[in-house]
Amino acid sequence: MIKSENNQYLEGYQLLTRLENGLDTVAKRHGVSFSQYLILKQIVENDCNEPSLLAKAFAISRPAMSRKLTVLFRNGKIKKLYNLKDEDQRITSLQVTAEGKAIVAALNDEYDAILLPYSTRSDALMAQFIVISNQILKNN
Repeated sequence: MIKSENNQYLEGYQLLTRLENGLDTVAKRHGVSFSQYLILKQIVENDCNEPSLLAKAFAISRPAMSRKLTVLFRNGKIKKLYNLKDEDQRITSLQVTAEGKAIVAALNDEYDAILLPYSTRSDALMAQFIVISNQILKNN
């Protein structure tokens, strides 16, 4: 990698890190991390209510997702609903509590307000980001 490409990579990484930290700071005011917000949002808005589906959606292992869901469960943001129809009690579905839904709604509003000034350019920027990200991932 030549020096200018290396600098661009570092600048991009620093920008993404600052963005993630900023989004996390907003989420923490509501008692969750940004990644926890994304999980709650996925369950509420996309009806992705099984741990294995969430693990797949976030491209992480099932045990890693299980650990994330356990934190949300212990903090009262989700409920685990166990399979009572079949004999397999390992099958669970997830339901976001009223508190969790309120957090998703509040953060959706806050993030929309933050991103509104950029909304006219966001589609083009997101497409460019996805193309660049895919190129980086293919090279590794």
